[in-house]
Amino acid sequence: MQLRDNGLRFSPITIVLHWLIAALLFFILGLEVAIAQSPGEARLVPLQNLLGTLLFLISIYRFWARVTSFHPLPVGSPNPVEVIVARSVATALALAMVLLPLAVWLSRAAAGVAVELPGGLALPTLISPNEQLKAVVDVLFNMGATAFLLGLALHLFGAFKNHVVLKNLALRRMLGKQVEL
Repeated sequence: MQLRDNGLRFSPITIVLHWLIAALLFFILGLEVAIAQSPGEARLVPLQNLLGTLLFLISIYRFWARVTSFHPLPVGSPNPVEVIVARSVATALALAMVLLPLAVWLSRAAAGVAVELPGGLALPTLISPNEQLKAVVDVLFNMGATAFLLGLALHLFGAFKNHVVLKNLALRRMLGKQVEL
């Protein structure tokens, strides 16, 4: 079994983690909407925190694998600028999936609030409460989240363009199918 990406294909581990991270992000955002819509849904916060912690831990490995493995060659005959942009965006998204959960953890610690997990567990606070630091971390988080959402939109646009407009096999490859370059 292929454990690492190579110049021809993604490893099964990369494919599973890609879609797992997408699902975790989808559920975290969905829980955020549910919590914001109904104050009675605050009981969902520990579940959201657990999913965010899982996202953080998985993303540490995913980012490391992204920067230390060969990335498969692009399918079809893409524009070299598009390849550079696509790879840069994918690497930036992987890094953001590490940094954004860390920023939430730091922000809550700076506010003096524990990150509660289901079962009454809590993550340790990384720093002592500090309102000024919380304000800085929150601004950095908002900037990072905005950049992340723009990068995610670009990533989804690229997937759509490859699948619908160019009709190449890039999406099939990310679904684990063997494709010819």
